[in-house]
Amino acid sequence: MKHRMFFKIISLLFAMLFSFQVRAELNEESIRSFLNTSGERLIEALGMEDKFERYEVLDEMFGKNVDTFYMGRYVLGQYYRTMTDEQKSRYHELFNRYIKSLYKSYPIDFKTDELGFEILSVNVYETYANALAVINLPEKYRTENIETVTVQFRVHEKGETFQIADLEIGGVSLLIGLKKRFMQMLKDDENEIDWFLDDFEDLTKSNEKNLDL
Repeated sequence: MKHRMFFKIISLLFAMLFSFQVRAELNEESIRSFLNTSGERLIEALGMEDKFERYEVLDEMFGKNVDTFYMGRYVLGQYYRTMTDEQKSRYHELFNRYIKSLYKSYPIDFKTDELGFEILSVNVYETYANALAVINLPEKYRTENIETVTVQFRVHEKGETFQIADLEIGGVSLLIGLKKRFMQMLKDDENEIDWFLDDFEDLTKSNEKNLDL
């Protein structure tokens, strides 16, 4: 369980990298160059000794590079279309806080010189790209059978930039996992959106209360 959670958190952090300005010639070489440069920047941020400064930088990268609006809308599916504007506004604010609480919930207490990643392949399409990467784990998180984690990131066009839309670890989609959880919460709340939002707020606050910040 410890290692599984670490894989998710580290992968989510690396997902923040997958945002880049739309270029006149969008190709594999330019994407690889951008991702490798961004990877170095992220590892530098993770190595900051002051945890408040560290999370301030990560929050900034997260807000810029992850399409939480798309993610939040996707995981609610048909229920999103039934929400009022006020409910949508409340939901998106909670969703942003919830996702941030997930990547802050696991202590980042390893030497970043042990952490690295490599882009294995990039497939570019008209409005999105799939990038396959391998993350080299710090020694303390390695097992006899697991020393690296392979992750597939999906990025899509958002205005004049590309942002992360989903990631898969072992073929398991982050969005699908969130969608299953939210559908169960809605079922437990008898499909009442306001009840769901109240429970979602309680869950988010509970996550935030337990953060060591």
